[in-house]
Amino acid sequence: MSRETKSLRIDDAFYETEILKEMVNVPYKRMKDPHEIRAIIPGTIADVKVGKGDKIIAGQVIIILEAMKMFNDVEAEMDGRIAEIHVAVGDRVEKNQLLAKLVK
Repeated sequence: MSRETKSLRIDDAFYETEILKEMVNVPYKRMKDPHEIRAIIPGTIADVKVGKGDKIIAGQVIIILEAMKMFNDVEAEMDGRIAEIHVAVGDRVEKNQLLAKLVK
């Protein structure tokens, strides 16, 4: 497999690392299922903006997740309909926990 060297800066230190060429510039969104809406960080569900069966568009805020006294918008990555909602306001969630599912 072909590798590419990349430089990383952490604080004031520079490091070099090798990365597989296939992984260079691969958007994060393509590495997960866009039909699943998951928690981006641990927190508490502050608001659920949609209901089962609602038609949604890519970029639409589906859920508001409160973490560290900040409100984070959780958005849909594709157009579709809400097939399932797995959380309610006040629920505590972990990072990557499934919040909702979409169908095309």
